[in-house]
Amino acid sequence: MAKTFRSIRVLLTGGGSGGHVTPLLAIADAIRTLEPEAKFHFVGVRQGLEATIVPRAGIPVHFAPSTGMPTGKLSFGMLRFLVTLGFGMLKAMGLLLILRPDCIVASGGFASAPTVFAATAWNFLTFSLWQIPIYMHEQNAVPGRMNRFAGRFATRIGISHPSASTGFAHRPTEVVGYPVRSSFQAVNREEARKQLGLDEKTCYLVVTGGSQGARTINRAVIDAMPYLSDRTNLRIVHACGTMKRSGYNAMEDTRARLAALPETPEGYELAEYLHDMPIHLAAADLALIRAGAGSLVEVCSSGIPAIVIPKANLPGDSQVANARELASQDAIELVYEEPTLLDGKLVEYVPGKMLAEKLIALLDNPARRAELSRKAREAVDRDAADRIADRVLRLARGLTSLDVPGNGREAVEVPPLIKSSFPSSPIILRRQVEKQVGIQFERAMDVGRLSDERISAIDDIDYVRYRGAALLVHGAWSLRNEGVKLIGLTRHESQRILLAHLLRDRTPASKMHRLLGGDFQQVGFVRRNTLSALAMIGVYDDPVRSAVHDALEDPYFEVRSNALRLVRRMARQGERIDVGMAAMVADLTRDPIVEVRWEALHTFGHVGLPDDIIALCRPYAFAAQPPVREAVLKAFHALVDRFPNDHGEPWAERLEAELDRFAITTVAFHPHFPLKERFATLRKRLHEGDKA
Repeated sequence: MAKTFRSIRVLLTGGGSGGHVTPLLAIADAIRTLEPEAKFHFVGVRQGLEATIVPRAGIPVHFAPSTGMPTGKLSFGMLRFLVTLGFGMLKAMGLLLILRPDCIVASGGFASAPTVFAATAWNFLTFSLWQIPIYMHEQNAVPGRMNRFAGRFATRIGISHPSASTGFAHRPTEVVGYPVRSSFQAVNREEARKQLGLDEKTCYLVVTGGSQGARTINRAVIDAMPYLSDRTNLRIVHACGTMKRSGYNAMEDTRARLAALPETPEGYELAEYLHDMPIHLAAADLALIRAGAGSLVEVCSSGIPAIVIPKANLPGDSQVANARELASQDAIELVYEEPTLLDGKLVEYVPGKMLAEKLIALLDNPARRAELSRKAREAVDRDAADRIADRVLRLARGLTSLDVPGNGREAVEVPPLIKSSFPSSPIILRRQVEKQVGIQFERAMDVGRLSDERISAIDDIDYVRYRGAALLVHGAWSLRNEGVKLIGLTRHESQRILLAHLLRDRTPASKMHRLLGGDFQQVGFVRRNTLSALAMIGVYDDPVRSAVHDALEDPYFEVRSNALRLVRRMARQGERIDVGMAAMVADLTRDPIVEVRWEALHTFGHVGLPDDIIALCRPYAFAAQPPVREAVLKAFHALVDRFPNDHGEPWAERLEAELDRFAITTVAFHPHFPLKERFATLRKRLHEGDKA
């Protein structure tokens, strides 16, 4: 039954960052257009951006304690999360009693959890006599864990990307697009420029990394300043963000970098956050932004040409996918982050000079900016807020026509931002690349440097190389490991210095990791596979050689074994092996781990002198382990390959004597006996050398 006795009350909940707040404000604007008498309240967290933004929109804001959901299942962080959420639910249950909303609109994230769970609790406690419909909107292509869980209690879920539906199994979802505030389309350019004091000749650049800010963008734009100093007609407003966390304070870091410049550039304005962003974008000639769905839709719907620097390594690599799709439509200019070493740590980076060149190229090309503006407007859907407002009002009025039979999904034609053909999973991407090059990464040491023909078979190799390099700074070692593999499989030579750093990095692991047997942040598997990637790249300059030298002394035996294999690969390719490295190989023939000993014996055959090889291998002629004796024979084969026995060399006689006392017994059950066959082949080659 429709509720006509009072104005409709809508409770908005979400927050923490602008990406969760601004969609709710856009939905509220659209609801006001359809229902001018609608009343709104907002529930968020006190430390979130909503505490500042929402009151400016004329909406009362309330707070319910909440915190982010930790990744660990059993931890102090999880206990703290549950206790905080419990208090937040109690606070939200009281607010629901007081405000009596007709519908709750949740934008997701931890800030909306107390209210969503409180409404569910009232439904349970009142035996469904008091049910508050919940409309949840998911902005991202890959829903977070909190949204996936809270979505179970939503009446209806609107999603921005079709791929998000997989996170809400058996729930009624609908592709509705990303809501944009009407103010972004309502501001007149001439009025905005007049309000900001911009004349016709001034080029206005808006820089923002979102409400929290983006360290990469903040640092890159300051580093670009010296290359823009002669642009007297350029004015820049730079919103560095509100982030204040241990290790990075956006405003303090940006100010410190700015102070290090020889002079403060004219026409540059630094701000923490731009509350009147619609005015700034309306006046802008160019924008420099992140690739969050909200930022892209707001900028594109405003028709502002933009340089976009996506944040790497988000779930599903969503920002990169967003930016790549718009770049494929020629609606934006795309710049990737690059990993670099800063104070001994790998961080994301964009070179200031390169960014300045990009900015200048666009600022000096009005025709290109006009083309970007036109295609940007065409690339996004601007009706999402109205579409969502209609759904919310129908739920608030108690209408049931939104129910969809079958699987609960309703087809709506909304152009998605993401259409990427590349898998979001690095593991699946790596397997795809392995098929294209025809080699599994595990065979790296057998194959060595990948040929140009194999590399040319990789689809969009620039993106795959970027993805691999970006993963090097990921917090999870398993994904850094995939990054290492992608760099090797794409023969990304420019990243060999960073691979060398990973190999030499001795930053201690966390206490918990060490208790479980770990040693360094770059775990043994990462270090081992880094050596394989270096083999596929096949460039052995001083940094790489130095890293391989260190790897021969690595505490993890698999790293030492793979380092020996790489030294062998280097020797086969004709690389010079210095005396010091050869001595280290010799020392490893006495390693306590048998796998390392046999790799060292085999490798010394490729780097030692004949008499040294024979003497070193002599004690292992009767080794109990057949693989060790086989390694000795491989070393002798390498000796014969390197030093042909054309004139009855003295070492050949000594080698014959060693073979006379060599044990060729084996416990292997094979149709043939590799140890005996290798022994026979070696003897035959020695005799052929004597005849020559």
